[in-house]
Amino acid sequence: MTKYMKKLTILILIFTLLIPIGCARRDEAPTNPQQPPEQEEPQVQIPAPEDMILAAENWKEEYPMIYESFIRTSRVQDHKVEETDLGGLHPISYLKKYPNIKILYEGVGFAKEYYVARGHYYALEDVINTARPKPGASCLGCKTADYEKLYVENGQDLFKMDFYETSQKVDNAISCYNCHRNEPGTEIQITAPHFAEGVRKLDNEPKPGTMACAQCHVEYYFEKETGKIVLPWDNGIEIDEIESYFDEIEHADWIHPRTGTPLIKVQHPEFEMYTGSVHDKLGTSCADCHMPNVVEEGQEYRSHWAKSPLKTVSESCGQCHKEEPDALIANVQGLQKEVEALQVEVSDMLVKIIEDFGQLLEDRKLEDEEIIKELRSLHRKAQYRWDFVFVENSTGFHNVEKAKQTLERAKEYAQQALEIIAENK
Repeated sequence: MTKYMKKLTILILIFTLLIPIGCARRDEAPTNPQQPPEQEEPQVQIPAPEDMILAAENWKEEYPMIYESFIRTSRVQDHKVEETDLGGLHPISYLKKYPNIKILYEGVGFAKEYYVARGHYYALEDVINTARPKPGASCLGCKTADYEKLYVENGQDLFKMDFYETSQKVDNAISCYNCHRNEPGTEIQITAPHFAEGVRKLDNEPKPGTMACAQCHVEYYFEKETGKIVLPWDNGIEIDEIESYFDEIEHADWIHPRTGTPLIKVQHPEFEMYTGSVHDKLGTSCADCHMPNVVEEGQEYRSHWAKSPLKTVSESCGQCHKEEPDALIANVQGLQKEVEALQVEVSDMLVKIIEDFGQLLEDRKLEDEEIIKELRSLHRKAQYRWDFVFVENSTGFHNVEKAKQTLERAKEYAQQALEIIAENK
C-alpha cells in the first residue's frame, strides 16, 4: 500500500460520519427533519484529492438560489460587494469599540489587530491578511474548503507547515464542500478533522444543523508540539469543565506581560455557549435560525446566507414566535445590551487588576509568592470567563442565562483579586 493510500485509509476511518439534514436538491424545500430515513444511508468516503469539488461555483447551475444566498455573504447591507481590504468596506475594530481589550490582551496578537469578522465568503482572505501571527497551516483549518485536500495530501505534517507558503496553494474560501463534500443537497458531512475527533468526546451527538456550524464555531487550542487543532472537551463542554481541562494540562496561550498570569485566549465558542440553552433544549439547531427556509420568486429553499437571524427575523423566529418582527428584534437587542453592559463592567475590573497588580510587582511591593500565585489564579479565572462571553458571537443571546452567570462568576473572582491587591498596597 502506498504512503498516500495509507493516509487516505486513515482519513476515511476518521471522517466516516454521516448526518442527514434537510437541504433539498435543486432548491426544493427541506424534508421534515423529524421523519426517520426510509433506509440506512451508505457510509461516506472522502474523495481523492483530484476528485474533490471544492469551488462553490461548480454548483451554481444546479442550485442557483442556494448559491446566490451563499454569495450574499460577500455583501454589505447596501448589497455592494465588499472591498478587498481586511475588514471590508466598513471595517469595525474591536480595539476601538472596546479599548479595554488592548490591556486585557496585551502580549498577544489580538491587542494589535482585532476586526469584526466578515461573512464566510471572506474567511480565507481575512485570515491571510490579518497581522496576527499564525503558528502554522492549522490556522487554515476553518477558512478554506481546501483544508481536507491538504490534509489528505500531507497528513499531520500539515499542521506545522508554513502558513503563508501553504496558503498560496489554496484556491477556495469556505464553500459547499465544507459541509457537503461532493454531495450538496443530500446530507451534511463533517470535513473538519478536529471536530470529527472532538464530537466523539460528547455524551450526545448534536443535531445535524448544529454540527455543520460546530465544525468551526467552537473553542479550541493548538497543541504545542504538533500544531494540531484540539477541542478541549475531555472533561465536558461546559465552561468550568473546559477550564479544568486546561488547568490539568497546565495550558496557557500566553503570559500577560504585566502580571505574569498564564492566560487562556478563548476563540469563538458559539457551540459550547448554545448547548443547553432554551432553544437547544427545544430541539432547534443552528441552521434552523441562521439558515432558515425562505421563499423567493415563488420557490422555497434553505438560505445559505448564514448571517444573524435578525436579518431574516420572520423566517428565523416567526415560525415559533408570534410577535411582530420589530418586537422580536427589540427583545433580542435588549437582552444583548444587558449582557454587553455586564461584560464591559467586568472588563473594567480586569483592567484595574492588571494595572494595580502589575504596579505592585514592578515596585516590588508584593513579593509573597503565595499571594502572587493566588492573584494570578484569580486573574486567570476571571479573564477566562469574561473572554468566553466576549468572543462568543451572539453577545450572549445564544444562552443569556449562561452568559450572565458566567460574567457574574468573573466578577466574583475579580472582586476577590481587587480586595487582595488593596490589602497589599
